[in-house]
Amino acid sequence: MKPSVIPEAAHADTCPVCGAVHGQLCGQLGCTMHGHALQPGAIQPSGRVIHTCPVQGCHVSITAPKEPPMTDIATRTQAAPITLMWEKKHHIAAVLPDHIDVKGFLGTAAAALYASDTLMAAAEKDPGSLVAALIRCASLGHRPGTDEFYLTPRGGKVLGIEGYRGIVERMYRSGAVRNVVVREVCANDRFTFVEGLDEKPVHRFGGSHNDQTGAGFFGEYGNLNRGEMVGVYAYAVLDTGAISRVVILTRDDVMAARQASPAGNTKDSPWNRPDGGNAHPEFTGRSMWWKTAARRLEPWVPTSAEYRRQQLLAAAEATRAALPSDPIQPPPFVQPDGASSAGAVAVNPDYIAHGQAQEDVRNAFSVLGVYDEDEQLNLTAALLGEDTILDDLAAVSLHDLQRVKAQVGRCEDIGQVHALIDRGGKPA
Repeated sequence: MKPSVIPEAAHADTCPVCGAVHGQLCGQLGCTMHGHALQPGAIQPSGRVIHTCPVQGCHVSITAPKEPPMTDIATRTQAAPITLMWEKKHHIAAVLPDHIDVKGFLGTAAAALYASDTLMAAAEKDPGSLVAALIRCASLGHRPGTDEFYLTPRGGKVLGIEGYRGIVERMYRSGAVRNVVVREVCANDRFTFVEGLDEKPVHRFGGSHNDQTGAGFFGEYGNLNRGEMVGVYAYAVLDTGAISRVVILTRDDVMAARQASPAGNTKDSPWNRPDGGNAHPEFTGRSMWWKTAARRLEPWVPTSAEYRRQQLLAAAEATRAALPSDPIQPPPFVQPDGASSAGAVAVNPDYIAHGQAQEDVRNAFSVLGVYDEDEQLNLTAALLGEDTILDDLAAVSLHDLQRVKAQVGRCEDIGQVHALIDRGGKPA
């Protein structure tokens, strides 16, 4: 590893989130819960330093190499992936929403890397996969290495995975959702729902409703036997008070989602995490049941990206209404020799075809269950073998849009799309 210079113009010890001077690490290590710069503490026999969050009661602790004293321009020896992240700072900042500071974003990412040797090794082996994961995380408006967006080593690469909390958080950020309900249903629970008649499920998972005591609800020793998980449901209460579509999945539905996951049966997979503790193995992988239901609810509930698109469309419509009655014409048809047709008002046929091709690509992804616009853009760029970030399908040529539509149209599920990307866009 070689020394690198971090281009920080502000005070080197300023916390990237709260703005206070903590005398710490210039945003290079951030708390995965709060984003605050971590404070160096005890030194281990190996020479590594334990860094903790300055927030009282926070238990986040990261072990990282000892850092030299801070200066306004921080020069230190650090891992190559950390240096790479800061080199890509402006690329990441370009897609980050306003509510996340780029220094805090990179700080939590650095903390996640230093906390896991296997993750750091994967980032060193394939730094491009780290950058791709961080850019996807930024486009979704999450912090990396948190419960909203996990950074996971897999197959020698860094894989970014949106968590259950991240999906729900995007629904809340839309400003159109008041409450999101996601709950597992167990064999001994009382559960009723008739689609078309009931607005939402009636679910009782406590003890006898005739016994109003805590023991009657939770069990005499807090060990109520709810039985095995047999299903899961999700719905949202919109800001208008209306109830979204209720998504209900059986155990078979959830297990099918698990089988489709590349890491569904690996040792460290969240599907195998004892979410109910060792005393309740029946709740193993419960968070993934919740995530599966939340993901299926997403198409029926506004998310932040969708809400922003609606706002932009509404603003554009308002702008058109405020303009003079003379309509805005699309680009004029351009002759092959480069000269515009004199007085031409006919619409360029390629202009129409390009707009239709963009819609065809969006529809092709939607058929496979990919509704998020940012994810569609990332997949499109990957299919085209592009290293750059796509901000809009309008930037893609008509020929390439038609090629992507054909490629996606031949796939039966999103797994086949990823397999196609791995083969460089070539069919099996």
